[in-house]
Amino acid sequence: MEAAKLEGKAGNKKEEYTGTPGDFWRMHGWRRPLHFLHAVIYYGDTRRYVHVLTVVLTYVMERSPKFLNNSAAYKWLLNWLPRRYHGKVLTCEHAAQILTLNQDVHVQPDQAKRVLTYDMVNQIVLKNPNSVAVGDCACRVRRENPCTPYHVCMFVGEPFATYAVQHGKEKLNIHYVTQEEALAVLQQAHEAGYVHNAFFKDAAGDRLFAICNCCLCCCGGMQAQSWLRDFFQGDNPELKLLESSGYVAAHDPDKCLGCGQCVEACGFLAVKMKDGRPVVESDRCLGCGICVDKCPSGAILLERDYSKPEPLDLSALETI
Repeated sequence: MEAAKLEGKAGNKKEEYTGTPGDFWRMHGWRRPLHFLHAVIYYGDTRRYVHVLTVVLTYVMERSPKFLNNSAAYKWLLNWLPRRYHGKVLTCEHAAQILTLNQDVHVQPDQAKRVLTYDMVNQIVLKNPNSVAVGDCACRVRRENPCTPYHVCMFVGEPFATYAVQHGKEKLNIHYVTQEEALAVLQQAHEAGYVHNAFFKDAAGDRLFAICNCCLCCCGGMQAQSWLRDFFQGDNPELKLLESSGYVAAHDPDKCLGCGQCVEACGFLAVKMKDGRPVVESDRCLGCGICVDKCPSGAILLERDYSKPEPLDLSALETI
């Protein structure tokens, strides 16, 4: 595939994406040179970047000295880091919406703020959304016995897809796919019980750049989400690496078989068995919907939780 092009607003000018650092310089330039360097490093070798980050996160979560727990500086750092890279949990339907877009999307800040309650992001932008690349999951390939399938991570829109293909073809088997192929990967991941997350990053211009299909046993982001929650023990409800989909799982005891499959399926440890029946902890549930599909009796449904942010439902959001 040739370098991707985007129709400009003025004079029908075409912007070409070449898979070189110049793509990110146009995004950040002198305004944010550190973000430019971050983007070049991250997208240039995502596999190594994730490996180093995971090693650091594992140390923090498992071997961090106890005396740091009450340190104000340490808590400030744990507040600051997740805001640079964070995600929005998607239902399978809403993930599919993103992958089937055929025009640029720019959700206005007032709408986007209700979907993403992070200070770092106040808009949702996708350029050339039909440009999608799929590659191996950088979290899974570093493990000896990763969950499969692991060819499930998607770079969506430009300049991310082109840059990822140019620099990750050998390291993570990243390649362009059609929208139909992307949907097939999404469905395969969904059937495997993976959680669909739309990720945003300051190095990506505070924009959506990827849809990852994650599991608790392999995904550093989901593990960090659980650890941060336990570390702060509710003292900081605004801190989250992953934002709720806007839904919550609701359980119908009359239909329940008590099989416990929903407990095994939940990647956020939000479902517990009590007296032979599952109980959903709504404050832990991020509304991914995996338990709904894994329940053999249809005893679980997703319901809109109006105490949580709006779903990333592009069909219901005002776009330009």
